[in-house]
Amino acid sequence: MENKVETNAVPADTGAAKNPNENKKGNKKDVKKIINIVVNVLLIVAIILAAFSTYISFVSTSGSGIPSIFGISFLSIQTDSMYPTLKPGDLIIDTTIKSNEEVEKLKVGDVITFWTNEQGQLILNTHRITAIYPESINNFTSFQTSGDKAGTADYNNVHAADVVGKWTGMRIPGLGKAVDYLQTPTGFFLLVIIPVLIFFIFHLVQFFRVLFEYQNVKMLIKYEQERGRTEDLIETQIKDEKEKDEIRRAAIEAELREKLKAELMADIAKQNAAADNKDENKDKTEQ
Repeated sequence: MENKVETNAVPADTGAAKNPNENKKGNKKDVKKIINIVVNVLLIVAIILAAFSTYISFVSTSGSGIPSIFGISFLSIQTDSMYPTLKPGDLIIDTTIKSNEEVEKLKVGDVITFWTNEQGQLILNTHRITAIYPESINNFTSFQTSGDKAGTADYNNVHAADVVGKWTGMRIPGLGKAVDYLQTPTGFFLLVIIPVLIFFIFHLVQFFRVLFEYQNVKMLIKYEQERGRTEDLIETQIKDEKEKDEIRRAAIEAELREKLKAELMADIAKQNAAADNKDENKDKTEQ
């Protein structure tokens, strides 16, 4: 059995050594496939990021004033006030609150997102409910909130109308920073514009390469057709010359035969005339 294995192994190695060009071609094809896959993946990622950035920045803004789709909001944590539950740079997922009925379902311990006034500017804040005061402000419910890190209540209570979302408990560490960066001009350019440009340039090069190869094939076909026509014309001319040569040769042979025949007839006539003269002379001598 060992001999058989060794015998089978030798031709396999020899065959592989005989076809280095095929291996090179195969490697080139593999490299092209990998490049195509990488470029397409970059494009898909760029499209997803562009869509997500557009969604976050411009589109699907609910009545609550925060980006929302199908009742789900994605928010980026900016401070460490909810540490260690939430950390700066986390991306959290909230369910959007749109009605008083949804507000009434909130309970102590829930983490909510709400509008708050900081130095005359409205910003979103995400803190935990520590107390609920039903109909305390103009017959509307208000909430006492606190960050997990501080452990003390926020200075102002939150009006029910300012509550825009409830944290689902889902967070993605670090993704909030990526989303924030994506919304900057530099981030959008690097993560969206450049991959799209790479995809466009790559496929533009591929297009011109295919077009160039098509033109080469077209010219080769035209050349082959012209060469075929030329060869046919040459063959026709050669055939015509051969036919003309045969006709000329036949005419010459016929002419030679006629001359030969005439010469033979002349010789025969001379011989007959000589024989007649000889007979006449013989007759005269006898007389």
